Amino acid sequence: MVLESLIGERNIRKNPLLMLVITFVISIGSILIAQLVFPAHASVLSVAFITIGLVPLVHNILAKEEYQEALQRKSSTTFFARHFNLIMIYIWIFVGIILAFSVMYIAMPTEMKQTSFDEQMNAFCQISGADSCSGGVANSISGKATSIAFNECKNPSTKNVASCSFFILENNFKVLVAILLFSLLYGAGAIFIIAWNASIIGMFFGEMILVGAHGKWFGLLQGMLIGHGPPELLSYVFGALAGAILSAMVSKGQFLRHEFSTILKDVAFLTFLAVFSIIYAAVVEGVGILGFGDIYYLLGFIYVLAIILMVFFYGKRVR
Repeated sequence: MVLESLIGERNIRKNPLLMLVITFVISIGSILIAQLVFPAHASVLSVAFITIGLVPLVHNILAKEEYQEALQRKSSTTFFARHFNLIMIYIWIFVGIILAFSVMYIAMPTEMKQTSFDEQMNAFCQISGADSCSGGVANSISGKATSIAFNECKNPSTKNVASCSFFILENNFKVLVAILLFSLLYGAGAIFIIAWNASIIGMFFGEMILVGAHGKWFGLLQGMLIGHGPPELLSYVFGALAGAILSAMVSKGQFLRHEFSTILKDVAFLTFLAVFSIIYAAVVEGVGILGFGDIYYLLGFIYVLAIILMVFFYGKRVR
């Protein structure tokens, strides 16, 4: 890939922030190409083109990262030191797609938006509770879960944190399982699901900025930064990494003895983190939907703080 060749794979692994630039450029190009070549299906094909552009790059980065770690002894690195850059690469991919879809939604002429963002619009209508949805069905699993959760959690028979959180968890857990399966079967294939949900959020930001609903997009941004957003996103990232690492190990066919042991432990721990995070996110989101704003942000802050502390204390390579 041209960008990979210009920037250098090694530089990307050392500085994951470069992935934000690469993802943004690929996403902008994918949206334009999908609109020009297949305008009737541009909203879905743009996400597919983003996936096609990113999967080989992420797979190569992941394979090189795991290969270098395999050459080192088990005691030479901690878990977060081994995988911190890979985790950040997935996060920057998510952010890059959101930015690209926001910019393109704001910049595109009105007549082009209907085809370029048609499926994202359907999902957005469901999430925002608008009455103008065409088809009336959200195409994002997590987006659909969010919209239905508002109605379900306000139902008098289920209006409590436990029932509300379990309902959210039941739907979001399907996304996590899909990500694990995609990653296991296709390596970095879970990027498609991550990209799809990021595209909906990006369109949401773009729409809210255009109509001047700054309170709504700022509220969503707060939730993404210090609400249920961090545990939910990291759950998907942990799940994607677990499946991708296991897939890379199996496809490799041969590996060192200590590598096999370390990788299996890492996959198990990543899976545990993914499951714990998705449960935590469901509880936080349930608390927020039911109107406990202070507790919502407190729980979100605790999760973010815990991740920061773990990275600070265990994210450095032991020499």
